Amino acid sequence: MIRMVGTVQRRLLALMIVCYLLAAVVPRPGEVVRTVALPVLGSGGSVTVPMILLAVMLSAAGLGVRVRDLRTVLGRPLRLASGVAVNALLPVVLLPVAALCLRAWPDAAEVECLAVGLLLVLAMPIAGGAASWGQHAGGNVPLVVAMVVGSTVLSPFTVPWGLTVSAALVGPAGAGSLDDTARLDGLAGTAGAGAFALAVIVLPCLTGIIARAMLGERRAARIAPVVKLVNIVNILLLCYINASGALGRALSHPDPDFLVLAVGVAGMICCVSFLAGRWISRWTRCDTPDGISLTFATGMNNTSAAAVLAASWFAHRPQVLLPILAYSLLQKLAAGLFGTRPPAPPAAQS
Repeated sequence: MIRMVGTVQRRLLALMIVCYLLAAVVPRPGEVVRTVALPVLGSGGSVTVPMILLAVMLSAAGLGVRVRDLRTVLGRPLRLASGVAVNALLPVVLLPVAALCLRAWPDAAEVECLAVGLLLVLAMPIAGGAASWGQHAGGNVPLVVAMVVGSTVLSPFTVPWGLTVSAALVGPAGAGSLDDTARLDGLAGTAGAGAFALAVIVLPCLTGIIARAMLGERRAARIAPVVKLVNIVNILLLCYINASGALGRALSHPDPDFLVLAVGVAGMICCVSFLAGRWISRWTRCDTPDGISLTFATGMNNTSAAAVLAASWFAHRPQVLLPILAYSLLQKLAAGLFGTRPPAPPAAQS
C-alpha cells in the first residue's frame, strides 16, 4: 500500500493532466455533478459536490499535521508570520501590475475573466501541497506546515480582504477594466468568501488536526496510506469536475488567444510569486531549510478552493476557471523547478 501510494504521488501531475484532458473531451458527467446541490438543514443554504470534495481533501491534509511540530515553530514567530503575511499581500501587489500590462488587450471581457480568476487564486490561503513539495526539496517541514495552518485559520479574514482590495485596485476606478464589482462585493462580504473559507477550508482542516490528536501517532500512522490514497482519488475527481465546465466550453468554442493569454499571465505571476518568496528568504537571512519553506509557502496557493469558489459564484463565466486551472498546473511545475535549486545560505557574519 505504501509503495503504491508513493508511486501514485510521484505521478500526480501527469494524472491531473489526464483528468484535464478527460474533462475537455468528456465534460458532461463533470458538469452534471458540479451542479448538484445538497440543502443544509436549518440554514436555507446548500453545498455542492465540489465543496464536499474540497472539505474532504482539507480534512485529510489536517490529518497529516502533528501538533508537536507546530509547537516547535512558535519559538520563531517572525519566520511564520512573514510567510503568512507575504502570501496574503501578494494579490494587492501583483494584480494591479498585471491589469496595467493588459490594458492594451482588445477584449475587455477576457481581461476581466483573467483578472477575476487570478484574483481568486492569489486570495486563497497557502496550498497544503507546499508541505510535501518543501519536504521533497529539503525544507523545514514543521515551518511550512505551520504556515499552511496559519494561513488557513486566517483565511476567513484574509480572503475577503484580499478580494476587496484587489477588486478595487483592478476595477474601473483602478488600473483595469473589471466591472463585475457587485458580484465581487457580495463574494467579499461576510456571507460570501469569509463564510466559504470558514465552512469549507478552516473547519475541515481543524477537524483533521483534532482527529489526529485524538487518534494518537500510532493509529494515525497506521491509517495514513489509506487516507493518502483516498485523498489522491479525491483530488483527481475534484480536478475533473472543476475542469469540466471550462475546458469543455473551451473545446466546443475554441478561443486560442485567450488560452495563450491565460497560460502566459498565470505562469508569469506564478514565477514571480516563487521568486518573491526566494528573495524574502534571502533578505531575512533564512538558513536553507527555512528559505525553501518560505519560498514554497509564498509561491503556492490553494487553487482547488479557488476553482470551487469560481464555479459557485461565476458559473455564468466559465472562462474564469481557465487561469485557475492553468495556475494549478503551472505552480506544480514551478515547485519542481524551484525545488531543485534551493536558495543559497546566508553570508557568514564577520
